[in-house]
Amino acid sequence: MSKKKTRFCLAAAAGLLLLGGGILYAKKESDAVRVQNIVLIQKALDDTDFWTSVYQGGRMAAVEYNANLTVKGPANERQVVEQNQMILEAIAAKPDAIVLCPCSSEETMPYAEAIEKAGIRLIIADSTMDEELGSAVVATDNYEAGYKLGSYMKQFVKEDTQIGIVGHVKGSSTATGREAGFRAGLEEKASQVAEIVFCNSDTDKAYAQTLDLLERYPGMDMIVGLNEYSAVGAARAVRKLGIEDVVCMGGIDSSTEQIQFLEAGVFEALVVQKPFNMGYLAVEAAVETVKGEHVEKNIDSGSELITRENMYTEENQKLLFPVTK
Repeated sequence: MSKKKTRFCLAAAAGLLLLGGGILYAKKESDAVRVQNIVLIQKALDDTDFWTSVYQGGRMAAVEYNANLTVKGPANERQVVEQNQMILEAIAAKPDAIVLCPCSSEETMPYAEAIEKAGIRLIIADSTMDEELGSAVVATDNYEAGYKLGSYMKQFVKEDTQIGIVGHVKGSSTATGREAGFRAGLEEKASQVAEIVFCNSDTDKAYAQTLDLLERYPGMDMIVGLNEYSAVGAARAVRKLGIEDVVCMGGIDSSTEQIQFLEAGVFEALVVQKPFNMGYLAVEAAVETVKGEHVEKNIDSGSELITRENMYTEENQKLLFPVTK
């Protein structure tokens, strides 16, 4: 090959490399600035403070990251079939990412797998799955939340105390983790747990179950509820019977009604999740994952133990009454 042809080939190759690099750079720049389409599928779209805060946190992250956010969810956490159908509808819409708060660790599994098979980025929030899925899991450390409650309530356990636990959804990762943590926090006094019941995140059912527990265990003088529905239902039952001075209560979550019960002395303590953080961090992780940025596999959205003694601090007031846009 002549020197002239050799120089020509080298120049052409260099040009192609520069062109290719320019295209890749332009693509990266385009991916960085283009609007991401994110679908948030909650366990419920109801009027509870928890899921409202999750939505508000997700919405704030979407605004800050210039993402389109669509929020879906069944009427209540028990509607697993309805949520699974929503997952299929979301997949058909072909968003960049789906943030999923699974109603069932087991029954939702095939649908979560379908998200990834469709090439859509998946972020799991609130609850974990039976198998490791998704680019990240954003959730409260439920064992730690239960442990905080058990450790605090232990001081009120007397030698003859009978303890009742009102859980939410049997077998869910949140219920399992919180129960295990609560018992661990009680330490040797965990043997005084008389029974645990599950209300399927139904406040009215939790109310009825608590009345039944108190009838079957006349000496029961401690009851805890492991989420908003179970805690509120149990507290309503105790107040209805007028025995709030006899039955020592604790709970997880921080609805307006729970805070009122805490102020009134019905609850000794509440372990407060940070649902606003959860929604924000989950949508943030979704956007960053789509952009190809590094995202931690497990992201703890946090929790705090709130009592009447510390509920009025500035920091805890912000947690109990978050200001949202």
